[in-house]
Amino acid sequence: MRGRGQASGGTRGRLIDTHSHLNHPRLLRRFDQVLARARAAGVADMLVVGYDLQSSQKAVELAQSRAGVWAAVGVHPHDAAGLGETHLSRLRRLAQSPKVVAIGETGLDFYRILSPREAQEAAFRKHLELAQEMGRPLIVHCREAQEAVLAALEGHGAGAVVWHCFDGTRQQAERALELGMMLGFGGRITHRSAQELRRVLAMVARDRILLETDCPYLTPEPLRGRDNEPANLRIIAESAAQARGEDLETVAAVTTENAKRVFGIGDETRGE
Repeated sequence: MRGRGQASGGTRGRLIDTHSHLNHPRLLRRFDQVLARARAAGVADMLVVGYDLQSSQKAVELAQSRAGVWAAVGVHPHDAAGLGETHLSRLRRLAQSPKVVAIGETGLDFYRILSPREAQEAAFRKHLELAQEMGRPLIVHCREAQEAVLAALEGHGAGAVVWHCFDGTRQQAERALELGMMLGFGGRITHRSAQELRRVLAMVARDRILLETDCPYLTPEPLRGRDNEPANLRIIAESAAQARGEDLETVAAVTTENAKRVFGIGDETRGE
């Protein structure tokens, strides 16, 4: 079944960007042009991910305004210290939109520590509980906190969990896969310095891989210095295909089906 908002021609060669920030001010002001370039590049659907209450609200508005655009709502660990019950109630209300297909991004960031670790861990647990309550997948941000993220998820009994922008070791990837997680790969796999990450990608089972841009961040190697966009997902897919020794059509078809399965965006009636 062809997903809502996709162009005709089936899933071969079509791509789904499972983590974008089209709600970011730098992309919002040229949203229509960014969307048009994505369509021209064969990106059929885009998941717009919230990182605070305002951006989560904007993600829902964008998803409701366009076919093939979907939303996730959450509060980034940088803002975890401000996540109270009122904020959670607002996220819960936003998550009731049929165009909201995930909770997040949430998680742990021990690189800059803009919120205390204890606050990040508490907010992470609250997002986990909200995802379970709402029956939505959870999108996890992790930076220099791989072991803490794995510990938080082990034994929790969480539903579908996506490790956004995975950049851990092979051993950490294996533990995440044992927990049933999906691993998202983005622009970093195109960087010359990411040889080990490409080796990790090569060993991950096909049904656990998602592709993403994290735009406007993590621009692929050929375009570094510019804002990233969903249209650049094809460059990422080409790099993934090369790392795995597979053709682009295979990677596109497999990751598109994975995104549909995890986020449920293949349901043509969803969001109507």
